[in-house]
Amino acid sequence: MKTKLLTAAFLLLTILACNKDKFQTTPTLEVKNLNTKEVVPNSNLEIKMEYTDKEGDLGDGTLTYIRIRTNFFPIPNPSLYDKVDTIKSAVPGFPVNSKGEILLTIPYNFMDEDPNRNDTMFFKITVKDIRNNSSDTISTATVVAKQN
Repeated sequence: MKTKLLTAAFLLLTILACNKDKFQTTPTLEVKNLNTKEVVPNSNLEIKMEYTDKEGDLGDGTLTYIRIRTNFFPIPNPSLYDKVDTIKSAVPGFPVNSKGEILLTIPYNFMDEDPNRNDTMFFKITVKDIRNNSSDTISTATVVAKQN
């Protein structure tokens, strides 16, 4: 009798655990791939990410990305070449969907700060849905903005 009761309790817990929602109210982001690790003049870095969001309300939310420059040498003449490191942009409106892809395109001109040397960096990215639920911050692999 005890064995049957324990088996029934185990099956009930298993069923309840399987019905638990796969997605959370807080959005999640994951980098799927980069189109390149070396960005040349007049080109773009494309970061493909996958998102999940229980309510599917990322459309019209906010995407923030921060360039983290890792060069050994400082930016020469910062008043002339130093650029803003943090960009906040609106996530375009799209139909409610709890899972999908976001493609972030970053132009070479945003990445290039040193006119004489290659710039090495990675990006930290977060997304906030329209209810102000913010994802964890994710990081990309290292990329290089090449000089001619």
